[in-house]
Amino acid sequence: SDEQVFLEEEREAEVEAALDASLEKTQQAAEAEEEEAATLGVDGRSEGGAGAAGRRTAESVRGAERVLEALSVLDGEEERAAEYEAALARHAAAPPDDDRPRPTLVPNLLLLGLTPGAYLLRALGSVRPAELEQALLLLPFDAVRRLLVRLLPLLAEAPPVELMARTILYLLRVHHKPLVASRALLDLLGPIHAALSARVSAERARLGYNVAALGFLRSAIERGSEGGG
Repeated sequence: SDEQVFLEEEREAEVEAALDASLEKTQQAAEAEEEEAATLGVDGRSEGGAGAAGRRTAESVRGAERVLEALSVLDGEEERAAEYEAALARHAAAPPDDDRPRPTLVPNLLLLGLTPGAYLLRALGSVRPAELEQALLLLPFDAVRRLLVRLLPLLAEAPPVELMARTILYLLRVHHKPLVASRALLDLLGPIHAALSARVSAERARLGYNVAALGFLRSAIERGSEGGG
């Protein structure tokens, strides 16, 4: 519908504006680092040069844009769900002679038939591993906060634990000061640390079990071969 097209265009404009602002901040930070390096007599472009840094940023913009778009879609989906629940409550409170049909929640085609968590991880996983950190660096801080909030409930069981762990640890390292400066975000870090530690321990135990099972299977095959010989 026209309304859906308008909402999509508005969402794209928001994503582009957020990326532009983040790119400007990244460029300013890079220039500040180069000025500081020049003051100290150090070549600030020693790691690949300024041109390489620019290329890395350009190649990562699409990845950052996909993550921002996923967050925007999920925010919109939450609003739709809240409006649906409110409509259901109004329908339930309506008088018996009110013949209006019961509200229905039309599936969001933008989610591609995925759950919100799977949709977010799909967007993160679409970023090439070599570009992931640079793409995360382009995210505005508000998007970083929303991303951490949405990753927390996925840590217990969602499959790509390596992707989630790498994403979370990098964001915590890069945004450590503003994260700990906010009381609300500081309260979020404790559950993230507990959930990530528990998941990594479980994966480590599962890996150890699988390695032991493979070792037992190899021994059994070797004994069978020796017996047959």
